[in-house]
Amino acid sequence: MQLGYELVREQLFFRKELIERLPWLIRLRWIAAGTGLAGCAAVYFFRHTLPPPPLVMILFVVLLYNLFFRLIWQYVPPFKYQKDLPLADSHLINARDVQSFSNFAHLQISTDLLFLFLAIYYSGGIYSPLSNFFIFHIILTGILLPPASCYFYGVIVFLLMGTLILLQQWALAPIYPVWLQDGLFSNESGQNEIIIRYFTMITVILVTAFLVTTIKLSLRTKGRELLRLSKALDESNSKLTALYEMVKEMGLCSEPKALMDSATRQAARIMGVKACSIKLMDEQKGTLRFASIYGLSEDYTKSKESIDIRKSSINRKIIEGSVFAVGNIEEQDYFQYPEDIRKEGIASMICLPLRVDKMVLGVFCVYSDAVHFFTDSNIQFFALMSDLTALEIEKLNAQLNRNWFLQKSAHQLRSPMHTVISMLKILRNGYLGPMNARQEETIERCNKRIEMLDSLISDLLRLSISRANLSPDALRPVHAQRLLLSLSGLFEAQAREKGVEIAFQIDESLPSVMASERLFDDLFSNLISNAIKYTQPGGRVAVSLTRSEEDKLRFEVTDTGIGIPEEAFPSLFAEFFRAENAKSYTESGTGLGLAIVREILDRLKGTISVRSRIGEGSTVTCHFPLR
Repeated sequence: MQLGYELVREQLFFRKELIERLPWLIRLRWIAAGTGLAGCAAVYFFRHTLPPPPLVMILFVVLLYNLFFRLIWQYVPPFKYQKDLPLADSHLINARDVQSFSNFAHLQISTDLLFLFLAIYYSGGIYSPLSNFFIFHIILTGILLPPASCYFYGVIVFLLMGTLILLQQWALAPIYPVWLQDGLFSNESGQNEIIIRYFTMITVILVTAFLVTTIKLSLRTKGRELLRLSKALDESNSKLTALYEMVKEMGLCSEPKALMDSATRQAARIMGVKACSIKLMDEQKGTLRFASIYGLSEDYTKSKESIDIRKSSINRKIIEGSVFAVGNIEEQDYFQYPEDIRKEGIASMICLPLRVDKMVLGVFCVYSDAVHFFTDSNIQFFALMSDLTALEIEKLNAQLNRNWFLQKSAHQLRSPMHTVISMLKILRNGYLGPMNARQEETIERCNKRIEMLDSLISDLLRLSISRANLSPDALRPVHAQRLLLSLSGLFEAQAREKGVEIAFQIDESLPSVMASERLFDDLFSNLISNAIKYTQPGGRVAVSLTRSEEDKLRFEVTDTGIGIPEEAFPSLFAEFFRAENAKSYTESGTGLGLAIVREILDRLKGTISVRSRIGEGSTVTCHFPLR
């Protein structure tokens, strides 16, 4: 059911048309009266005949009362405040003011009809060419005022013209102009013509009233429906935007507890409720424990620290996939301890399973302090929110498990690999006896492969550490320009050894950004080393660190190297991916450098863009928000 104030606001929106047309009526009346006086002057000038004095007097009276209406619109509240009110602020007009505008419209239209009737009387009655102008007022009434008003004025015209004809036929009212007096009612054909003209005019007026009001009501109904759809779209857009922000915030969390706390806080805010909770199942899937709460007291959660699913029919049904929605908790005995629910001020709630495919992680609940707060659309939206939260939880768990595996594997591989490196050094240095040229070549090839393996293990460790240390507390203000300056000598030596020219452009006045020196070190090292590695001797690498036009930190690396093929762009930041031309150019490389860069940028809320053409080089641009 639509709220009362929404209905009022909707009506005011449609009445805005009335408010806009009232000054338009005043301007139109100036034109009509002015044209009438100009016509009278033309008759006198060209035909040397005085127009009927009553007609001239009526036109002057129209000018006078129109001036009166103009003064009312200009200086009398609430009319004088409307000339500067835009359409978007039409909801600021209250119902009493709208009634004033409606009354003002009735006053103008009824006054016009009265003087139009007098003008018709003095210019030929039913034969007057001015009788057609009744149509305009009927149309305007049908557009600006309620349908009943349109039919009311149509009946008034019907009675006025019918009364005039009868009075003239009974000789109770004189006939104007004089030349009509002899033949207007003198024969039966003249009387029939009057009757035909009269009923034709009235039929046209009533049909016009019917058509105008019907079309108006149809348009108004469609307008109301359009407003409702627009409002529903706005609400859906707001919810989806909030849901996007919620998912984005959860995606930055590195710990399950932080992720679930973000989910409960954001869910309570988006749903507009007082509290929210997430309960997770243990590994044996026998009990539920509160993993995150928002808006509930500690006493409430402590008393239910462990919930036996077998003994809780409600939670068992939710785990099995049912939706549990209660409109009024007081109506039925849903819970084992209803006094705890009342103490928390909970009146209605929704609980849904946290589910990824067929795997259920736990239960997601929202609580409201108002009865029957949740609608079907709320339940559907919360179901979407619950599914996305479950996906984020499972995604983070999988990422943490993968990080653990990467770290464990890298550490387990590093120890024997270093043993092999030491043994190769012993062989190369001749401590176990001299070697022939073929043996030395074989040892050198083994050493290169071991170095590649060492680089791969180092990148795996760096990637796992980057993902495992994403806590906001690890970030602090860092001057990136100072760090890049300290590293520039190392990169210059690396470029000089390769025969590549390298140039740095560093703005030393840049403010600090929220980051860590390790993250920036890995970012600079990966991007600049890649540029040097894939640039042929004699080529050039340009590195810049400046403030962008969007008032962000801008780090850019441009090279004249081998470039990146277009088909490689979709997989550019995937782990272990290397483009075919990169593999052909050099065997060294793990395919993890850009994946590490992407992890760092996600952590620092930065962005990256890559432009490249085969054989012409590449440009990598990163932007970071300033502190």
